[in-house]
Amino acid sequence: MVKIRFKNKEEDAKGFCELAKRIKLICLPNDVYEISEKSLRILDDLKIEYKILEREGFDYVCSKIRNPVASQV
Repeated sequence: MVKIRFKNKEEDAKGFCELAKRIKLICLPNDVYEISEKSLRILDDLKIEYKILEREGFDYVCSKIRNPVASQV
């Protein structure tokens, strides 16, 4: 899993729409999205610019989602 942010608002709108049509993505505050690393190819193929903020393992992401303290936020 990777956290990404698009280069600008125009890329954000286009990138979000294209990803939402094809995959499940997690929307985080401040225009940050969490997607599978494999899904980056969609953005690359469409030439949508993004910046990788963080790379995380799938198990780590699952444990964050299942954490009951996090679900109260």
